[in-house]
Amino acid sequence: MSFSEIAEHPDVVQGKPEIITEDQALADLVDHIRATGSFAYDTEFIGEETFYPRICLVQVATVERLALIDPTVFDHLDPIFDLVAAAEVETLVHDGAQDLEPVRRRFDREPEGIVDTQVCAAFLDMPWPSSLAKVVERFAGHRLTKGHTFTDWDARPLTDRQIRYAADDVRFLPMVWSRIRASLEAEGRLDWAMRECLESRRRHVGRFDSEKQVRKILKGSRLKAKSTTVLRSLVVLRHQLAEKLDLPHRVVLSDESLVDLVRNRPETDADLERCRHLSRRTRNDHSEEILACIAKARQEPSRPLEKRVIREESAEDRMRIDAIWSVLSLRCLADGISPSLMSSRSELSRWYLAREAGDEPGSLFSHDSWRHDVAGAWLDAFLAGNAGLDIGWSEGRLVRRDRG
Repeated sequence: MSFSEIAEHPDVVQGKPEIITEDQALADLVDHIRATGSFAYDTEFIGEETFYPRICLVQVATVERLALIDPTVFDHLDPIFDLVAAAEVETLVHDGAQDLEPVRRRFDREPEGIVDTQVCAAFLDMPWPSSLAKVVERFAGHRLTKGHTFTDWDARPLTDRQIRYAADDVRFLPMVWSRIRASLEAEGRLDWAMRECLESRRRHVGRFDSEKQVRKILKGSRLKAKSTTVLRSLVVLRHQLAEKLDLPHRVVLSDESLVDLVRNRPETDADLERCRHLSRRTRNDHSEEILACIAKARQEPSRPLEKRVIREESAEDRMRIDAIWSVLSLRCLADGISPSLMSSRSELSRWYLAREAGDEPGSLFSHDSWRHDVAGAWLDAFLAGNAGLDIGWSEGRLVRRDRG
């Protein structure tokens, strides 16, 4: 499909995008976006070669302009990042957690004014999560031509197909959001959707978890407390070195090399030679730090991996949890909200088992969450025997017949 074959719509920019490679062009674009007050934002990046993913392209769109910004020719992306972070500018993303992370890291604060169309679509009879292509098809009536998810985004010049792919990631979002917003307002769900956009961003804020890394390396194997203490310290050191060198964890110290170091507990450079998975470069450049880390960990009090006490579901538990999950899912579907966005069976199971053991409060969702407003309060009443669910089938979907 050529650039000219997109159906005309006042909120969809036709034709090829602008390619922004000069400071003045970028400044003009930023002024336009700020005056408009709303824009779609996406990035293409490479994440396999560096500690932080390297942005190779930035895509933006308003109802009037469509542009691709080439980061390779600018010293920094602060003019665009300022817009993404600004509360007074509405930034439209789709599954935007990774696209927002560079902004959060650059300014050390949470971007504001973010609307995630993947989140919002889940409040309007769409599965969670739904791809951009599915959401565009549903709300814009257009089928995206995809196929460049894995490509050399750092290569220049970009091909016409790459440009088309990148542009379509933002081209339709202003129109899609206009239609989603109108539907959410008509259904009285806009506040819920905006609250989830905020909550989902907060859940994606990445914090290094050494315990999680240790569990991943051990893959269920058992390790003595002292060895676990050494491994935990090495995992932290690896993270620090990777960030400092801007390299992936696996390049600095592979999981296999960490296991070697824990097993051999080297004290000298000669001892490091016996760690066959340790690369020569790492050994030459960082032997002092590695040996000091191990020596310090050996002197620290032993700290084993925290035990996870997980109660197994009995046959009776399984039957009851399945029943509760089924009725909660039906309630969500009848309200046009994806059950997977609301919760999951595994989350429900953990809550139910803890509740039965007296370790959890009565409600599945906190009382200040939109989930409690939508279904949590009803679920509490349902489990107490004070509420029911009356649903039917109409026009190809479940509907609640008990709505007032």
